[in-house]
Amino acid sequence: MEVLTPTDLGSASANDPKQLLIDDVERARADRDDLDRQIAADQERLAEIRTALDAMVTAVWRDINGQQQRMRDRDNITAALTFGWLGTYQLVAAALAVLAFVGAIYAAQAAGAMTVLGLYAVLGLIGYVVARDQCLAPLRKARSSYLGSDGKDVRFVAFSRYEPGLNHPLIGFDGPTNGKLEDRAWKIPGVRDKDAMLETFIEVIDERRSNVLLTRFPDRKPTLVHADLENPFVRAYGVFFQRALERHLPAVEKQANDFREIVARYGKRKEADDRVHLLEAELREFDGTAAIMRGLMLPSAARDRLLRQVVLFRLGDPAVRRGAFIVAGERADLTDVAQTLARASAATLLKMSFSQIKIGYVGQGASTVARIFDQAKRVRSIVFIDEADKFFSTTASSQYEAMRREVEQALFKEWDQLEGRTDVWVIAGAHTREGLDPTALARFGVLLDIAPSAEESTSTTVIDGAAAGLPSVEVALSPPVVARNRLLAAMFAHVETMESQGITVPRAVLIAGPSRDARQTVVNSLAEQTSLPVVDATLDLLDDALAHARGLGRALIEVEVPEYGELGAIAHLAMTVDEIANAHEPIFVLASTADASVLDPELRARFPEFIDLTELDGPARREGLRELLGSRPLDFDLEASLDELEARTEGMTFEHLKQYVDEAGRRAALRAIDGGSPDHVLFTLADFEVRANPSPATKDDEAAL
Repeated sequence: MEVLTPTDLGSASANDPKQLLIDDVERARADRDDLDRQIAADQERLAEIRTALDAMVTAVWRDINGQQQRMRDRDNITAALTFGWLGTYQLVAAALAVLAFVGAIYAAQAAGAMTVLGLYAVLGLIGYVVARDQCLAPLRKARSSYLGSDGKDVRFVAFSRYEPGLNHPLIGFDGPTNGKLEDRAWKIPGVRDKDAMLETFIEVIDERRSNVLLTRFPDRKPTLVHADLENPFVRAYGVFFQRALERHLPAVEKQANDFREIVARYGKRKEADDRVHLLEAELREFDGTAAIMRGLMLPSAARDRLLRQVVLFRLGDPAVRRGAFIVAGERADLTDVAQTLARASAATLLKMSFSQIKIGYVGQGASTVARIFDQAKRVRSIVFIDEADKFFSTTASSQYEAMRREVEQALFKEWDQLEGRTDVWVIAGAHTREGLDPTALARFGVLLDIAPSAEESTSTTVIDGAAAGLPSVEVALSPPVVARNRLLAAMFAHVETMESQGITVPRAVLIAGPSRDARQTVVNSLAEQTSLPVVDATLDLLDDALAHARGLGRALIEVEVPEYGELGAIAHLAMTVDEIANAHEPIFVLASTADASVLDPELRARFPEFIDLTELDGPARREGLRELLGSRPLDFDLEASLDELEARTEGMTFEHLKQYVDEAGRRAALRAIDGGSPDHVLFTLADFEVRANPSPATKDDEAAL
């Protein structure tokens, strides 16, 4: 297990995860180039293999002909001696018979009966040869009609990898044909997949380029593993072919082994190419992944280390199979760490905590663990073991010891049954390493100890927007707006990953509100979370900004839309948004306006995402409160209290107002639960005393929150 303490992390801070990823890309490209050189050198060897294979095929066909002739030899001899050959070549045989009898008459007069018998023997021999040749005619016809290349299309087959779950899990190549190999996928009944990976097979191809016969090369003798009895040739003469193969395959055993080695290189080349493409795609998305991870309030070295683990997980690296154990002390909220890792990994988070497990009957804990891992196997997932210091403790309470051991055993059993899968990442989090079971810890590949030491002092990092190149703005956003920003930032940062899974990523966002600072705060928040450059634009110079954004590859275009803009410029903005969306470009238009209600409806329809920052005036707040509270159970008169509620909600948008009412509802529900009557929730006026967003007077006091 790799153990990283704060001291180790400090010394490893130079390991920039982006540079490590760039190095991975370069190594993968170098490996691919090296395999290309080896494959180029293999071409001469493939030609030699084909020559040896052709010679073996010629010998096989001679053997098949011999088997057919030997089977018919007794019938041929009998027919020849009893003049049965007359029925085969009637005209020729009749003419020869007449000539033979005429000659026999003269010969009998000259030389007697011995000459007649000798001539009869000659005629019988001629009939035997003719019948012997004629017995091969059906074989030749079937061979030319139902096999490829007149029966000469016989190839080696070898496999380079095994992918369980596919209908044809054995992936490899066959050939060589014209110096090349062709892709081949098989499911071979009766042959263990692991054995098939270590063997070379011979296949016979028909005129439709389908396999009709497959024979393996085991240690003892060749064995038939597939025969297409629907093929007329195989149905009639397959036994002859198999016997011939059994006799002649040892002559090409060395070539078969060489072929398997070459196939292994071809398979590695294909895997290397896939890995290069995967690494290059990950490198293109790295900045977005890093932007999500920057939200973690951790030391930069620890954050970089976790970012590296996220990259490895996204790449399906085998190193993630053993999971990671994070010890954070009070430095970070482990649940927030797990949620951030899941967002950065584009994975489903499945959480398991000790408090969740211990409430239940005997056996329920193991059942819960099995259910969580069953869910994890369906999609790329992170299984987060919260409160791991209680799961893997050597000093646990005796009251829960039996349950703890049951859950621990179930957890390790399910983990071991992942069968080497790299789409499930097991992460455990604890606040301390004290009392942890060393045996349990040893199962994790990485132990990341980021708990602050005693001499560390607590410090607060203040990010200056102006220093980061962003306008200096101090505006608090409502929780719904903050949540919407996080969602949009994640989608923008991982646009290719999202869209590859059928998720539509918006290319245009409308930000509306009278406060320019508030709108700018939203833009700055998206830029910070995605690490995408922001291109300022005006309606008149929109094309220049779009060209600049395309030159950057990925960017946010910020454009101010006036309430009453020129119609041509408005139409051009709408067409530009359509163009970006239809082309699926990684460019996102952030349109800002003071009042969305006055925008042209055609332009408004182009923005699937709308962030409303509009502060409501007094009458609008009253109407909103009536709408939100009209159906709620209240212990006060709503109309009589509207003046007080209106004063308390000054400066709120409708999103703020909904959040304000929801918070009051939670307080009322908690009071009902504490009072033992959860089915009788009742709002009181005191539930509305806490504002959902800071007012100008209290903003400075609440900024730290």
